Amino acid sequence: MDRKVLVSLAMATLLLIASAPLASAYKGHQLSRAEVVDFTLVDQNNENFTFSQSFSDVHVIAFIFTRCPDVCPVITQSLKLVQDGLSDADAEKVEFVSITVDSSYDTPEQLKLFTDYHNIDWPHLTGDKEVLQDVYNSFGIIVEEEVIEAHIANADPTVTYLDANGNSSEMMFAPTGWAMNEIIAEEANWTINATYGQYGHFVSGINGIESPADWSWYWALNIFNESSEAWEESIQGIDSIDALEHSDLLWAASTVNTSLVSPPGGNESAPSVTVLYPDNSTDHHSLQSEFNAYHLTKGAFSSVGMNATFDNGDFGHMLTSIDDVSSPSDWSWYWSLYVWNTTSAGWDESMVGVDDLVDPAYIAWAPNSTDVADIPMPESLRPTDIMAPQVCNGHGWEMGSGEGKHCMCDEGFEWGEGDRLSCVAIEETDVEYTVGHSTITFIMDGMKPKIAWSGDSWKADDFRADLEQVVASQSSSESSDPLPGMTFLIAATGLAFAAAVVHIDSRDEEEEA
Repeated sequence: MDRKVLVSLAMATLLLIASAPLASAYKGHQLSRAEVVDFTLVDQNNENFTFSQSFSDVHVIAFIFTRCPDVCPVITQSLKLVQDGLSDADAEKVEFVSITVDSSYDTPEQLKLFTDYHNIDWPHLTGDKEVLQDVYNSFGIIVEEEVIEAHIANADPTVTYLDANGNSSEMMFAPTGWAMNEIIAEEANWTINATYGQYGHFVSGINGIESPADWSWYWALNIFNESSEAWEESIQGIDSIDALEHSDLLWAASTVNTSLVSPPGGNESAPSVTVLYPDNSTDHHSLQSEFNAYHLTKGAFSSVGMNATFDNGDFGHMLTSIDDVSSPSDWSWYWSLYVWNTTSAGWDESMVGVDDLVDPAYIAWAPNSTDVADIPMPESLRPTDIMAPQVCNGHGWEMGSGEGKHCMCDEGFEWGEGDRLSCVAIEETDVEYTVGHSTITFIMDGMKPKIAWSGDSWKADDFRADLEQVVASQSSSESSDPLPGMTFLIAATGLAFAAAVVHIDSRDEEEEA
């Protein structure tokens, strides 16, 4: 082959090698973003933390809030696993930082309780809402406070019950119509005469008006039919009614015209009971009190066919029996109320009564002699096995069966190449994340967000692998600063090689001449 052709091919090969980027495959969502704004916030020790003045060039930035009952504690413990698994050399190069999205509650003192409980010492930051908003905007985070509040207030409330023999069960708040009827009638100071038999509660009298023995009329339970926009007699007994689905009930004498009663709703959103008497007069009452532990207890026990009996005195409701089991007359023990503490992730004996415990998420009833360690953690808060295989990589759900089975991927994810049972991140250069119930964690390369991990379903080993790769790229960049880069060296070698060949070629031509 002609020597000049050989030289040209060699130069082209070297320059192609020099220009080829070094490939890297991150397991998280790779970003291409501008640097975030610098910020100064306050940590759990009431000390200022300025991002640009941190000693580290690689940061892990998590967005959390301490009232979060599920996702945030899982993320915090997962990051602790990541931190503990780093080599000593890498650990010195990485700074972990958590930033609250709930500054109205997360004071430095609250953050200190959170970090002490989780046995971690990295900065947990809070501060002025306006400063935090600039931080959220810079990271592309949309913080929805109403979502946070709703998540806290409506975290699928449950009642855990530990009986006198140490047997436990957990019940969701799913009140029957009878439980709601009882609560509203008590609040309205109505008297309801009812018997309980094979088919549940049978109401024979309301506020002194008894149905006659000759059955010329009876008290009929009515629910409102949204389709026909009319009250209709229920084909189900009141114990079978789902009070969350049918929150407005009507007791009517069977001989009267229920069209006289207005449709439920209007300006009222609270559950209600209306009574239509034989003379067409009415009583109506909507639940006035805020949702509290008394409502939760009555609703949860009724959902599984158990009764919870309360005395209502000067100091509010006092639980006297559960499933007909009362505390003994010698008061050797009594039923005590416990509340789940999201900060310490444990049960505390309630310092207030059931009526004053408003918007509870998780409560428990157990004898006062119970060791709180024996009361099980709420099921929804128990850690899952992170090594268990995840459907659709944890980013979707399966539909169909057999060969037609496929994943319905979450927004931002798509099927993996040739694999309809996997969900992988769609490659994007700029993404906004909404933080409410879920959250987001970043790996930072200097001031730039480089890798994003959403939610809490990721594995610590995968996250650590990405983190170590970013640390390695930083170290490689630092070590190459004083010397020519690999691209320059290869290119220079190619040019030098070409010059040498040209020089040799010229000398050969001179000798031939």
